[in-house]
Amino acid sequence: MKIALIGGIYGKDARFRAAVRCTPETTLEAGLKARGHDVETFSHHAALDGQSFDVIHAHHFSYGATRAAVDSGAAAFVFTSHDAPSLSGLPVPYPRRLASRFVMGRADAVIALSETESDFERRSYPLGGAVHAVIPNGIDQEIYSYARRNAGGRGRPWQLLFVGQLIAIKNVDVLLRALARLRAPIELDIAYHNPGLEIPLRGLAASLGLPGRVRFLGPKQPHELAALYHHADLFVLPSAAEALPSVVTEAMLCGTPVVATDVGGVREQLAGHGLLVRPGNSAELAAAIGNVLEHYEHFASRSEEMSRSARRRFSADVMVDRHLELYADLIGRKGPRRRHAALPSPFDAALKMGVRLLCATR
Repeated sequence: MKIALIGGIYGKDARFRAAVRCTPETTLEAGLKARGHDVETFSHHAALDGQSFDVIHAHHFSYGATRAAVDSGAAAFVFTSHDAPSLSGLPVPYPRRLASRFVMGRADAVIALSETESDFERRSYPLGGAVHAVIPNGIDQEIYSYARRNAGGRGRPWQLLFVGQLIAIKNVDVLLRALARLRAPIELDIAYHNPGLEIPLRGLAASLGLPGRVRFLGPKQPHELAALYHHADLFVLPSAAEALPSVVTEAMLCGTPVVATDVGGVREQLAGHGLLVRPGNSAELAAAIGNVLEHYEHFASRSEEMSRSARRRFSADVMVDRHLELYADLIGRKGPRRRHAALPSPFDAALKMGVRLLCATR
């Protein structure tokens, strides 16, 4: 099987790729290659140069996804949106919503990461005639395995951990404000590969009287992240939007109790483990963190059960197998591809032409 994988990670420079080794796209790529399939990878701004593929699979909405949506070739087009803002109810610019709808309406298969996302996509996009599958992101369970090496607040301050980008949607400022509300001795480690808001967040930590309690660690490799999870008493993800965040799965696999915002597929992902709060509310986040620390033995006693639950549901091997089953089903289907259907209106024809022109200028 010859597969083209399109994803933003493939357009990043060597420095970024060295800091970010594992993404859903690269995990899928490695698994497909390990099973003997011919996989080529492309950034969203790279042309496929007339190559012939059995499957073109685009991750995230961008130019590569729109190119695939207007492509006239015979390859099956698979799309995984990872659209956390839309799924989490945040405002999205109208042109982007319109273009996303166009791509969803032309894909032969659309992959959702959770049942929550699948339900949202059915209600929001024209998916009639497409295969609509739920395939959660898989995580390397050899790296992220169950181990508790934390002190549980005994003999040292409680150890909290955040892993993610320092961008506005992650609400790290809300976490810092929540930390300032808590009287218990607490320290926070922040690991990140995108330092976008590092300077203002350092300033906020200082203004809240937290500089000695907050450590900005920068990028960490997977084995280093696993060690951070193992030593942390609590993992906190305060995001305004998520789809199915890999960092929550990593924490669960390692047995680290979780407090997260109830956005996207996180509730389904946790499956009754950890605590959920509304996004953007530092008081509510502080109360949830305090609840976990006050009743820590209860949450710690469920950590191994949580890890087993994550291992069953978020296996990288199962993720790859499910993708291969989907690809084989699409390849075996007779007749024209979904995006070959006649466009129903001059408006859609104009949109298709506009997408072609947009892609041609990038």
